[in-house]
Parts: sequence; structure tokens; C-alpha cells
Amino acid sequence: MLSNRIKNIIKVAVLCTAVSLLSFYLGTKAHDIQQFKEINNSEASSQTHQNNQTSQNGQSSQGEEFFSEQNKYIAEEVRPILDVMEIIQNRFIREVDTSQLVDGAIKGMVSALKDRYSTYMKPSEFQEFINSLNGSLEGVGITIGIDENTGEIIVVSPIEGGPAHRAGILPKDKIIKVDETALKGKSIDEAVNLLRGEKGTKVVLQIERAGVKERLQFELVRETVRLNTVKQEVLDSRIGYIKITSFDIHTSDEFRKAIDKLDKHNVKGLILDLRNNPGGSLHESVKVADQILGGGLIVYTVDRNKNKREEYYSDSQKVSLPLVVLINENSASAAEIVAGAVKDHGAGVLVGTKTFGKGSVQELEPLEDGSGIKLTVANYHIPSGRCIDGIGIEPNITVELGKNMNPLALKRQDDTQLKRALEMF
Repeated sequence: MLSNRIKNIIKVAVLCTAVSLLSFYLGTKAHDIQQFKEINNSEASSQTHQNNQTSQNGQSSQGEEFFSEQNKYIAEEVRPILDVMEIIQNRFIREVDTSQLVDGAIKGMVSALKDRYSTYMKPSEFQEFINSLNGSLEGVGITIGIDENTGEIIVVSPIEGGPAHRAGILPKDKIIKVDETALKGKSIDEAVNLLRGEKGTKVVLQIERAGVKERLQFELVRETVRLNTVKQEVLDSRIGYIKITSFDIHTSDEFRKAIDKLDKHNVKGLILDLRNNPGGSLHESVKVADQILGGGLIVYTVDRNKNKREEYYSDSQKVSLPLVVLINENSASAAEIVAGAVKDHGAGVLVGTKTFGKGSVQELEPLEDGSGIKLTVANYHIPSGRCIDGIGIEPNITVELGKNMNPLALKRQDDTQLKRALEMF
């Protein structure tokens, strides 16, 4: 019998072949498609005959038989797509841009997964996404999310110093339109693609804000926004404060530098603010947690077969300060990895409200034309073994903000969560 590993390698090879064939079909004219299909059928028939002869001679291998069966299965699954392509090329009333059909076919496959975190990105979109992970992007400078109750696109946080922040856009603002495009029913990635664009271009946002009757309109000019994800300061009574807005490739290094700066002030405690942090790089969140815990499991991931994929551990070095972590309903993904590790190991106290509950892991798969897929490949589990996807993490001490109040729009004297954190020292 073939090992599962060998079978999986064969499956991947067959699937790649099928995708290549599909890409070829989608890039040819209708009569070429029909001709290619006929040739392919003829070759398949010939190959079947050869396989039968080989089998009769007792010379076929299990690998060849398995590959043949998998190839047949993939071909049967892909054929309806090719048939539809041929019909469109032959009969649709207008000339068809095959690249649009390719995009549509791939988007349809990803959409069929019914997973809001998996998405297909065109080359320009994929590159922009990579840039954001590298710490910069071109756009208006806001992090967005979806209101779980209404499905509306909302502002999680404006990036400090960016166009949206300077214009006065606030967390929890609802984005109704981008230029003339309504966002109702749009996914997060679709909304992000509308908001981003070449620097120097203008975009108009229609906003609904709690407590304001009329819609607000903001005309913004897109620019390159540097994502400074970490900031620090010394609060009253020598308490260090570090705010992490998201996790990009620089975050763990910036966190280490922030700790070093606070050490020079001889602080006696640390507040780590993860409120309104939508997440980002799993690996960077692990590196931040590693600097806090001082040993033990940080997080592990589990694939669809319930097998552990990766485990991440902390070494013995850590920040030797009493720790309070601020969280809220917009603390998600990588931010929850840090919060969950701190809580499960008793390395600090969580103050605020229950987190968002995103416990899935996405990986990027670049395609040959520069486009790419962001695909959910695993769930992560915090040290206690819990997967918090759709559940979130409860704080040790629950502290609500006042109605319609948000940390990024608050004056410090009104921030009840921060006040409670300061009282812990």
C-alpha cells in the first residue's frame, strides 16, 4: 500500500496539473478548447489502453494506478467548468475577456468555501496585502471589521497619523459607501480593496455615527501609511504602557525596543493594551508572547484532520514586571493568542471585555500570475487546549466602557478600563 504522505504528494501533483489545464482552457479560443478536449480525450483513451496492457503484463505500480484514478476523478470534476467556458466563448452575446472569466472562476471556488477569511486577490491586491504585512500600505489608513449583528462594515481603528485619523473618523463608525459603491453585503476584503488605492487619489466615504442623525461625508486623499504598530509611554506612578495596534513583521522587534525604553524609566509595572487590535502575523504574536511568558506553550495549531500542525513555546526569558493586559470585543486573532497565553499561564491579568473570537489560521498561496489566495488552513488552540473561534476570551476582570465610548476616542480620564488597570499596581 502507498503511504498517506506519498498519496498526498500525488494528489497535489494531480491537482496542480488540473489547475494548469484549466488555466490553459480559460486562455484559449472556443474552437481551440474543443480541439484540445478532443485531443485530450483521445490521449486519455490511448493511455487507458496502455495502462490495461501494462496491468495485464503485471508491470503497473500502485503509484501509477493511484495517479490514474486521481487524474480521472479530477478531470471529471473540472469538465463542467470547461464545458461552461466553451458555451460562453461560443454563444455569449458579447466578446469575453478570458482573464475576467479566470478571476470569476477562482473567486467562485474560494467563495464556495463559505469562509469569510479565505479570499482570492488579483495581482495588485495581493501585492498590497503583502505590503501591509511588511508594515506599509497605500490607502486611507483604517482597520475595518464586520458588525456581527448587522453585517455592516465598521471602523475598528484608524491608523494614527493616517488620512482617516486626521479627518476625525472614529472606531465603530459605520462605512456606508466608498465613493458611489454601497458596502452592504460586501466582505471585509472587498471593502478593503475599495478603500485602498494609489497614493494621491481621492476617495469619499459616507459614514454613519452613533448619536449623529445625518450621515457624515469625508473626502480623503490616499497616501502611503506606515504602520507603526507599537507605541509606549510612562503613565502615573511609573507604570509602563505599551499599545500594540496590529502584528506585522516589525512588531516583536518594536515591542522589545519599547520594553528597553521603559526599563530606563525604572517602571514598576506594565500595561499591554490590545484593544481594537485586529491581529496580523501569528509568528509575530508568538514572538511578543515569548517575551512575556518565561516558558511554556504559547499556542498550537490543528488541521482539518484534527492533527497538530505546529506548536510554539516560550523560552525562559521574560519581562520581569507585573502585567495587566487590556482587551475588548475588537481584540482578535493574533491579539487573542497573546491574551490567551497570558491568561492560561497566569502571567498577567486581563481587564476589559470578551475578545472577538477569531481562532483560525490563514496562509498565503501566491499564483504564477502574481495573484494569490488567502486560505484558512487550521485553527489555533491556546495553552489550555481551547479553540476560541466564535467564542472569544473572557477577561479576569470585566470592565465596560460607557455607551458609545471607545478607547481611541476617549480622554484618558474617561477610560474606565485603563483606570482599573492602573489600580492593579
